[in-house]
Amino acid sequence: MRTDERTRLEILDQPDSLRKTIDQEYGRIQKIAKWFVKKRFRMIYLVGMGSSYSAALIAKTFSDSLTSLPVYVYRGYEFEFQEPAGLGKNCCVVLMSFSGETEDVVSALKFAKKHGAHTISISGPEDNTLAREAHRTIRITSRDTKAMVAAHSTQIVILYLLLGLIAKYRKESTRVDQLKRELDILIQRLPGIIAEEEEKAKQLAEQFKRDSVFYVISAGPNYGLAYKLAMTQMTENAWVHGVVQYSTEFRHGIVEKIEEGLPVIFIIGSDQSQVDIRRELETCQKLKARTIVWDAKDFPKTDEFLAPLYLAIPSQWFVYYLALARGRLPSDRRYMGPVIPYASMKSLTQQGARGD
Repeated sequence: MRTDERTRLEILDQPDSLRKTIDQEYGRIQKIAKWFVKKRFRMIYLVGMGSSYSAALIAKTFSDSLTSLPVYVYRGYEFEFQEPAGLGKNCCVVLMSFSGETEDVVSALKFAKKHGAHTISISGPEDNTLAREAHRTIRITSRDTKAMVAAHSTQIVILYLLLGLIAKYRKESTRVDQLKRELDILIQRLPGIIAEEEEKAKQLAEQFKRDSVFYVISAGPNYGLAYKLAMTQMTENAWVHGVVQYSTEFRHGIVEKIEEGLPVIFIIGSDQSQVDIRRELETCQKLKARTIVWDAKDFPKTDEFLAPLYLAIPSQWFVYYLALARGRLPSDRRYMGPVIPYASMKSLTQQGARGD
């Protein structure tokens, strides 16, 4: 079996990227949160594509549990198509793209500024359009300046800290302080989790390498992770069809397609949504589907909103080895970039970068 050292190093780099980004950017995030509260903004829009959109979905669940401040999540051009009525000087738009050049997100930045909104960018360490043109900027640090895998987990953490600190400074919740303490402990444990999950995921990939359609079921803070797995990782990296479903919708349509042998992946957190997800897991097992389960109860106990950081690990290894078992490299692209531009490509295609 071939290897893809670039993707492999991206997976291994996650603890280091998280640690360095927090060390370098936490003070800046605090200042931005205080600025936000001082300005008395009335709402936040989170805008991203692909993995960045996934991170926004995850972060919204955390924010909604802390504050009455409305947080809305949009894809890049969707933000412009809908032209939210609240967009203006009384809101803040957070735009995410690791390359800082994703076409849809750069366009959304210009659109937000045109409407008088204040903007914050979250992007990688290299010079980029988002960082240059946003009013405030937060940078992701990683060993590989194009490391999309590490970028996703770091985007989640940046959003957690930003939204949690805003809630704290609005005197609504201090939960962010405890979350950060638990996060510091989890980052120390991540290298061990990454090492432990690799071989298990490799064996699973071998079992499922001939399958071309996978359903992915989750809910709560882990639904965004399920979205990323199905819509970006499985389709983009392994070239198989991923179909994501929020667990509460399972009995309202998708159950009709469950059949013997069908691969169904369940991502189960430690939050209240686990009750419904486990019910649908039992249903799939009764219908003799072939299930893959990544469950928070099998990992170190921590804050329920940190589950996406460690539940992502087995899914990353699974897609990595599934792609290799199917005879391709996870970092290869047929169309994204050279044929169908997704960003202001500049030197990105020469470096094999992804734009989300």
